[in-house]
Amino acid sequence: MFPAGGWGLHARGWHRALKAQNKSDNTIRIYIYAVRQLGEWACSQAEPFEADETTPDHINQFIAALIEKTSAPNGHTNYRALRTFFKWMVESEEEMDRSPMDRTKAPDLPEQPVPIVTDGGMTELLNVCKGKDFESVRDTAIIRLYFDTAARLSEAVINLDDLDLDVDVIRVLGKGRRHRTIPFGPKTGTAITRYLKARAKHKHAGKPDLWLGLRGPMTADGIKQMIKRRGQQAGIGNMFAHRLRHTFAHTWQLKGGNETDLMRIMGWKSDQMLRRYGASAADERAHSSHRSMGLGDRV
Repeated sequence: MFPAGGWGLHARGWHRALKAQNKSDNTIRIYIYAVRQLGEWACSQAEPFEADETTPDHINQFIAALIEKTSAPNGHTNYRALRTFFKWMVESEEEMDRSPMDRTKAPDLPEQPVPIVTDGGMTELLNVCKGKDFESVRDTAIIRLYFDTAARLSEAVINLDDLDLDVDVIRVLGKGRRHRTIPFGPKTGTAITRYLKARAKHKHAGKPDLWLGLRGPMTADGIKQMIKRRGQQAGIGNMFAHRLRHTFAHTWQLKGGNETDLMRIMGWKSDQMLRRYGASAADERAHSSHRSMGLGDRV
C-alpha cells in the first residue's frame, strides 16, 4: 500500500493524519495511492528524489507522464491529491518551506458529460428485472432505489436499520462521513417491500445488511456488477449507478427543482457540483427553457 523508503514514511504519517481527520476510507485510498505513484516514479528516475526534494518540474513531468499513460481526469485526480499531501508536508511536518504545487497548475479537465438514462431506457432496465425469483425482485428494488434517491454507489449499501418504511427514507453515510436522509417514492417503497418479503426467506436473512446475494451480503462492487449486467441485458452500454445519479440531478433541474434542495439530497457542500452534474444534458434544459419562454413569439 505504501511506497518504499522515505516516501513510505511520509505516506504512513499522512495516512494517520487523514484517519485523525475522519476522512472516508475511499478518500484515504485515493490520496495514498497518488503519493505511492509519485514515490515509485521518483525512485525510477535517473536522479531519484525524496518527497521533501520534490520540485514543480518534478510535478509537471509526473502529471504529464500520468496523463499520457492513463487519462486527463486521472491526472487531475492525482494532482488534487498531491496538492493536499504537500500542503500537509508544509503545515504539519514542517519538512518544506513551500509546496512544489504552488508553482504548478492543475491539468485542464475536458468536459465529459455523463449520459443520462432516458425514461425509455429505465423502462427497459426494469423490464429485464421482471420476475418472481429472488434476484429479479432484489434487482428491481435496488435499481429503483438508486434511480429514486440518487445515492452514490457505496451510500445505498446499507443495513436494515437505515431503512425507514414508515416515512419512506433511507439514512446514508456520504462523503466526509456526513449522514443524511433521502426520501423515496411509492413505487420504490413497493419494490422494497416486495423484496423484504422475499428476503425474509433467504438463508442469510439474519444478517443486518439490507441487500443479500447468493453467498451473503452484497458489496458495493457486487451491486456495481449487477447494474452493469442488467444494463447489458437491456441494451444500455456502460450502465452504472452514477449514471442514475446524473439522471436524477438533470431531471430535477429540468423540472425546475430548487437547487439548494438538490444539494441536500445529493450530499453536496459546493454549488460547483451543480454545474458539473448539470452539464450532462444542459442543452435539453436550455431548449426547454427557450420553448417555455417563447421569446420569439412576443410580437
